[in-house]
Amino acid sequence: MNTTPLSIPPLISGGIMLSYRCTSTCRHCLYRCSPDRPDEWMTLDMAETIFTVLKKESYLQSIHIAGGEPTLKWPLLLDVIRLSRKMHIPVEYMETNASWCKSRTTTQKKMHELKEAGLTSLLVSVSMFHNEFVAFSHTRNCVEIAREVFGNENVILYLPHMYHLIAEMPGDGKHSLEDFCDHHGIRPGSLSLLKLYDVVPSGRAVSALRHCYQKRSVATFSGQSCRNDLLSTTHFHIDHEGNLFTGCCAGIAQATVPDLHPSVLSDTHPVFSMLCTEGPFGLMETSGKEHGFKPRHEGYVSKCALCLHVREHLSETGKFHELRPSYFYSE
Repeated sequence: MNTTPLSIPPLISGGIMLSYRCTSTCRHCLYRCSPDRPDEWMTLDMAETIFTVLKKESYLQSIHIAGGEPTLKWPLLLDVIRLSRKMHIPVEYMETNASWCKSRTTTQKKMHELKEAGLTSLLVSVSMFHNEFVAFSHTRNCVEIAREVFGNENVILYLPHMYHLIAEMPGDGKHSLEDFCDHHGIRPGSLSLLKLYDVVPSGRAVSALRHCYQKRSVATFSGQSCRNDLLSTTHFHIDHEGNLFTGCCAGIAQATVPDLHPSVLSDTHPVFSMLCTEGPFGLMETSGKEHGFKPRHEGYVSKCALCLHVREHLSETGKFHELRPSYFYSE
């Protein structure tokens, strides 16, 4: 048992997730957001608590507002932006999939509302994964009108080359991933598809995009610690419940507001501690001995995929409070 506590480093940059609720069920989503997630949202009281705690983070550079899709609760979104400005919290941008931008007139009105509330920059998610759920006409409206309202330099396309690739598709509606691949001469099950967007092999991608990866035996991941990933605070997220997620590791919260820097020990945070010391392989072995976990014979596409499978099993026991929210593991 590890008796030396781990400490979460100072927070540098991250996102405030208003909800896991989204208009889309994108195949690459790290946080497994979807329209089927509970209609649960951050309260203004929780937002104020989060901002109060973040004001004490001396190395914090910026935050962004995210979801799910934050525009689904428009009045709440505006209130959170106003609150961040009132509390002098540096909001770098708001992230959106542009699903709300069907009408140019309505889009322009809402863009001005965002700006008047205090938003200064917008990030528009653009990819072949988003285009399966969001018509390109919506994305184009969002980008063009945001540039008019916020200025070109304050509109971020993630990613710019994806915008041009989707613009080349016939029509300006939705396109399946398969149609996108066919049009651009990409093999649907190839790694080159994922490199277009730099997909992280975790979250929903390990199942929805598993055919794009080569499976490896569990022994491949022996000795691969997750310490650097889990102690990275350059892209943290805090969800609507106040759970803190570091790195790109969704579903494992080693801290919550108001205490974002607790002493992390193996008896209080066994999963997090084990991943930091022995990685997913060590977690798999311990879970096999103590909780009957059995790895898949065919192997896994990444250590993150192995980790997620183990955590799904452990979540079912109801014994690990750090594995939350519970519905993250319900896919």
